[in-house]
Amino acid sequence: MKKLLLIVFFALLGSALFLEYKRLTIKPWPATHFEDVVEHFKYGSIGAEVDGFPYAIWRELPTIFAGELPQGYAGFGFLGEEGRDLPIGVSVRRIGVDRVGFNCATCHVSTYEIDGARHLVLGAPNNALDIQAYIRFLTGAAQDPRLTPDAVIEAAEANGRPLGWFDRLVLRRVVFPRLAEEVATLEARLAWMDGRPPHGPGRTDAGNFWRERWGLNPSGDSRVGVVDFPSVWNQRLRTDGWFHWDGNNRSLDERNISAALAGGAADWLLERRSIERVSDWLMAFPSPDWPLPLDTDRVAQGRAIYEREGCDTCHDPGGPSLGQVTSLAILGTDPQRTDLFDAEMVSYFSDVGEKYSWRFHNYRTTDGYANMPLDGIWMRAPYLHNGSVPTLADLLSPPDMRPVAFFRGCTVLDTDRVGFTCETGFELDTTLTGNGNGGHLWGTDLPDAEKALLLDYLKSL
Repeated sequence: MKKLLLIVFFALLGSALFLEYKRLTIKPWPATHFEDVVEHFKYGSIGAEVDGFPYAIWRELPTIFAGELPQGYAGFGFLGEEGRDLPIGVSVRRIGVDRVGFNCATCHVSTYEIDGARHLVLGAPNNALDIQAYIRFLTGAAQDPRLTPDAVIEAAEANGRPLGWFDRLVLRRVVFPRLAEEVATLEARLAWMDGRPPHGPGRTDAGNFWRERWGLNPSGDSRVGVVDFPSVWNQRLRTDGWFHWDGNNRSLDERNISAALAGGAADWLLERRSIERVSDWLMAFPSPDWPLPLDTDRVAQGRAIYEREGCDTCHDPGGPSLGQVTSLAILGTDPQRTDLFDAEMVSYFSDVGEKYSWRFHNYRTTDGYANMPLDGIWMRAPYLHNGSVPTLADLLSPPDMRPVAFFRGCTVLDTDRVGFTCETGFELDTTLTGNGNGGHLWGTDLPDAEKALLLDYLKSL
């Protein structure tokens, strides 16, 4: 009898220990909370670590692949801060093992350079961040013969963060055996990218991400939904209008949640309180001021031209068309993004979150693009929904005089033409599908002197 009781006891103990092991290694650990909302915006979790790259490997990749990453992850446009191990916009959370993920700041913190000094701007579109190139590097590195457990262990030792015996065991027996499967899954999910023009820095294609999620086989066609990262400051100015570039949703919550899901968050792990906390903070977070002195008389003359040409109707708070959609028949810009979000897409969006309180209800189709406020417009280059026009001066030029190709991804401020000076980097070809730079003809027929005054006013916004 005693022997039977011992057998039962150890069986129960074994089961308990196994369940505890599963809890500790599979169940997500609580996300790191930052008391300071700015720090939370930059480093907090939105729930996007669930399929993230294992942190123990990720942090050593710049050492193992030093030839490919001479600048580390900054080479992809990630921004770093003194005293921080992680780039802005990257969070870490234990889900089985520590994993990295994106958050709101990944795409919405940027920099500009003037007189050799770099300035960080929260809420700005990160026009230098090439997420597509970063993902392709990770998938390639995971399959490179140079990436081995020994290489990670040696790199960690060289970087002053040696792994203990248990971490080494987990790395060899758990992390690496699963890495190939995880990367193969990621590659399959992103195969549609190969049949389309590259995104380049500061742009993404969330539309085809959703189509892949729903099994709509974006790899079987060449439809493009690429758009520029938007700014996220002064969100209160936008709450009476429609969100996303094509104005396909009027709910701020749905806009935020859909962005989180497109950024890698899982429905079941979505950090809603974190997202709402950041969203509340951004409601009144101000746009940046133009960094150089402005001539107030020229600004006033520029404002008069702005009003005379009717720009305030679409772009000023209180304007009757602010936040509303202007039809492509009038606007004339590249149609690919709005064409992608058709009735079929909208029908699938109605099922997103069906098991949760935040289920989507506000998606719609449109026939154009939404009129945005111009706050901080000087820090939002390149321009149009697809970032196909490098400067405001170019946007005020007729389409046949706009650059057919130009470099993206630089941060040196062009104080005359209002944009970023870029002589190397990723070259955007506006003749490729989804990259068209036509349309938005307002102001293109003004005399050069009036265009210069209008630019001075736009700098002041």
